[in-house]
Amino acid sequence: MRENSEQSELSLINRILSHKALIFILAGILIRVVMLIFYYVIQIIEPGRSWGDVEINYYIFETYPPLSQIFLFVFKFLSFGILEIFAFWAFFFDMLIMIVFYYVLKSFDIPKKLYAYGLFFINPFLFLNNVFSLSNCGYHITDSFFFLLFFMALYYFPKTKKIHRYLFYSFLALSICAKLYTLPVIGLLFLKLLYDKNWDELKIFLITTVIIMFIFLISPVFYLEGYLEFYAFWNQRGEGYLPLYIRIIPAAVLTVSYLIIRFRKADSFEIVFISIFIMASFIFFSNPYIRYFQPFIFFGILKPKEFFDLNLNLRFTKLKIKIDNNLLVFIVSIICVFLAIILIMFILDPTYF
Repeated sequence: MRENSEQSELSLINRILSHKALIFILAGILIRVVMLIFYYVIQIIEPGRSWGDVEINYYIFETYPPLSQIFLFVFKFLSFGILEIFAFWAFFFDMLIMIVFYYVLKSFDIPKKLYAYGLFFINPFLFLNNVFSLSNCGYHITDSFFFLLFFMALYYFPKTKKIHRYLFYSFLALSICAKLYTLPVIGLLFLKLLYDKNWDELKIFLITTVIIMFIFLISPVFYLEGYLEFYAFWNQRGEGYLPLYIRIIPAAVLTVSYLIIRFRKADSFEIVFISIFIMASFIFFSNPYIRYFQPFIFFGILKPKEFFDLNLNLRFTKLKIKIDNNLLVFIVSIICVFLAIILIMFILDPTYF
């Protein structure tokens, strides 16, 4: 009788574990909803408490690229002059990018899509950077604008029809215009397509990128008052840490090293992400937040690789754990969380939490 009971318990545990992907997804949704409720409740308890970056985004547009300014203006208008509604839009966009990434996963040929998506949903580094804060509000809505456009580019990347190539480069260029995180990709992709003599792809790249970059990054010089102050503001902020000629050294070393060692064998997908890493290394030394490196989570997930299996024979169940790119990304994300906390506590603003 006791043996049957133990077997029943084992069977129940194994059934639960077999649905771990769904559990991860539901847990990811739940903790985001809980945080949203927490932000509203804490505002009721302590009226006037800061909404963090959400409040800054609501009142100050000028320190962001023009495309992000357009998004901010539209969603401020849709908030009817109420900051709390704008905060809900920040929550909405965080949830939206999580949903869109599922379609990115479906677009790529990777195994265990639901499992990878579940781990993505509960990734602690993403949660820390885009949702969590105990002191104000953890949303970064302008980053969400970038992620949404960037995910749309990734969604079209594996597709082979000509229209899909136009859409890939268009959304990639728009992501640059929303945030400058992918800016080096312009030069690196141009060089790569030139090196490979891929003239059709180069034509598509130039048509889409030049037009979009001109509209959103160059033409505002002629009609947007104080536009260049956007760049001056972030450079001045960086000068508070290190001079420009020092801050640019890590990015320059990475670029030259990549061009020498890896560039000839690299594909477009890898170049997109190394471009983010190069830009992030520059921004980090201007404004030291580790969140600038979080797009590498997507690269780790979308580049499937299995390393080895680990068999665990526990008293209550037997587990076979596959150490693959998804689990490795999750472990590295936990390490990044601790690094981010150390930076925030000792270099940046402890009230972040």
